[in-house]
Amino acid sequence: MPEEIHVSPDGVKYRLIASRTTTPTTDSEAKEIRTETDSVEVIISDSRLISRGSQFGHVAIIVDGIAYSRAHDGYDSKKAYAQYVAVQESFRDSVGYVLRVSPEEKKKIEAELKRRVAVTNGDPARNGYSILDNSCSSNVADVLNLVGIVAYDPRWSAFGMVGPKDIAIGLSHSKRVKEKRFYPKEGS
Repeated sequence: MPEEIHVSPDGVKYRLIASRTTTPTTDSEAKEIRTETDSVEVIISDSRLISRGSQFGHVAIIVDGIAYSRAHDGYDSKKAYAQYVAVQESFRDSVGYVLRVSPEEKKKIEAELKRRVAVTNGDPARNGYSILDNSCSSNVADVLNLVGIVAYDPRWSAFGMVGPKDIAIGLSHSKRVKEKRFYPKEGS
């Protein structure tokens, strides 16, 4: 095909690179864009006054059926999703936020959670629980932030502290939430 040069009204030269239609619809029609998506679930549980640290509630994240849950004595990543929901949090009401993520984002979240489990459980004295910056909530917020999911509004956190309620409010406004699940406590 001979090279065709076109000149715009303002004098800019353009070269024709294709002579066939690449879009099957007109410019005014809505076009479907398909992307592959996956999901992770953030489970936020109510407060429990009789447990140290749980007086504000608890946050865990589920990736590929495994619950990652930061507690005072380290990370728990040995519970399957069903076991976590049925046993671990059966004594309090919980809400799950199923978040839409790409397969790459999910891999990044899982890799970071596994790294945190290894670091925290490898040296628990050095990586101790802190309600200010190493809590169940702050860990979930940090991991989600790695893939661009804003889990809380930092303008409203006191002293930089992130609590379960902050995560619940933040995720309730996220366009990434594709489903909200309710897990009532046993006997409700």
